Amino acid sequence: MKIKNQAIWVYAVILFTSAHFNVVEAADSPWTRGNRIAISTDGNPDADADDVGATPFTLAMLAKAGLQDNLVHYDFNNFLEYKRIEPADNRMWLSAMGGQGRWGFDRRRFFDASIDPEGAVAHLAAEINKSTPDDPLYLIAAGPLELVYQSLEAADPAARKHAIIVSHHNYNEYFKPRLWQRNWNDVQDLVPGIGYLRIKDQNGWNGNGLKGKDDSDFHWLRDHADPNLNWVYERVVAGKPDVSDAGMLSWLIGINGDDEMVSIAEMQRWFGADPLPMNGKRSAMPDVPAGVAPKVVPPETQHVFAEVDGRIVIEAERVPLSDAWELATTKPGYSGSGYIQWMPRENHAVSHQHQGVLTYKLRITNAGNYRMALKSAHDRDGVQDQWSSCFTVVGLNPVSPYGITRKTGFQAGRGAGFNWVATHNNYGSVRHKEGAMSEPLYDLTEGDHYFWICGRSSGFRIDKIHFFKEGVDGFQNDAVPETPILPGGPVDLKQE
Repeated sequence: MKIKNQAIWVYAVILFTSAHFNVVEAADSPWTRGNRIAISTDGNPDADADDVGATPFTLAMLAKAGLQDNLVHYDFNNFLEYKRIEPADNRMWLSAMGGQGRWGFDRRRFFDASIDPEGAVAHLAAEINKSTPDDPLYLIAAGPLELVYQSLEAADPAARKHAIIVSHHNYNEYFKPRLWQRNWNDVQDLVPGIGYLRIKDQNGWNGNGLKGKDDSDFHWLRDHADPNLNWVYERVVAGKPDVSDAGMLSWLIGINGDDEMVSIAEMQRWFGADPLPMNGKRSAMPDVPAGVAPKVVPPETQHVFAEVDGRIVIEAERVPLSDAWELATTKPGYSGSGYIQWMPRENHAVSHQHQGVLTYKLRITNAGNYRMALKSAHDRDGVQDQWSSCFTVVGLNPVSPYGITRKTGFQAGRGAGFNWVATHNNYGSVRHKEGAMSEPLYDLTEGDHYFWICGRSSGFRIDKIHFFKEGVDGFQNDAVPETPILPGGPVDLKQE
């Protein structure tokens, strides 16, 4: 397998309409030898551990191909506004900066986004500003897109049209570590027509892809004659036997040939037996810096929903709707001016978190345990999923990929009419703590709190929201009137 040296017609394109896009499956990569590459990845301690190995594997691929100078930007730990990372927990520093020094990459192009998010954004924006039709920037999205969004926003509008995003998974496109951040939907709104190359999921199946079953799939790195590849194996083991994000680079620079997928065995053959080129003098990895507390700036809201006598009653349509949420009045049984329904373009779809984020700010004066319920309905039961639901979160704590965002709704097949039924269908860390199913109950202190709803089941409808303190009557009673709505603005926030 050899890297292409001439331009290839772009088979992977986005065809935009007024509101939507269509992805044409990628075949040959349009990248050519002189094109610049930027990579934005996560790897924060709460994120999937795959980037711990995928980052040095990616850098090793670039070194093997002699493309150190083509890598113009690399940021890692890109969960912005997230958590301070102590040096002992900064696994991505070891992976990224260790690889930078081993193969002669320019250290000035590497940024720990948990330490210097402003520097990472400014540097990527500067690279975007260099982009032209003849000199595009290929931007590999190996983590959430908030940092990419901020960089595009800061860049020259004429130049940012020539940035081309490479992706392989919905997680990188839609997940938000903080629910007020931006994802792929927002990037499209900011830069209509931005280049987008979506290839097959590089986790793979039946021997394809770069996700192994266990560490033994990467023993060839451990046993290689090059000590730097032995180190890559150590980093893979420090994370997990999954370097799937490296598949985006493999496809982009032409290692795969005409195939969007590459296997671990094919990568072993491509690396061969010779040591990798160093591209200049090797440098020692700089010491891991002290962690930095993030600057967290929650969104202001138009309204605050006030608790009175242990009750908050909200008409769901009271907040601005986003993405595929829409106001409707065609189904009977609603109150207020209508109900909201999640209507993504893909009929009968189950949406990836976190799309269609709705923000409700609650003001509590009577602290205590509050029950939550949604007056909800769903016509499309059981088409793709056995659970008719939205996603919900209470609080300002950072959202990890593993279960903090709850699936909230009811078992499919219950019927299409509105009912006061809401159950958490838990997964990840919450499932281990609270079980597969739990009733929504929150310990709310005096002060302001955030409640978030995200779209999930296509056609899911919400009419009304209840937060009632335990022991207070009227819970799930449609006759209880809506509680006061106050003007929004900055407040003294509570971190749950």
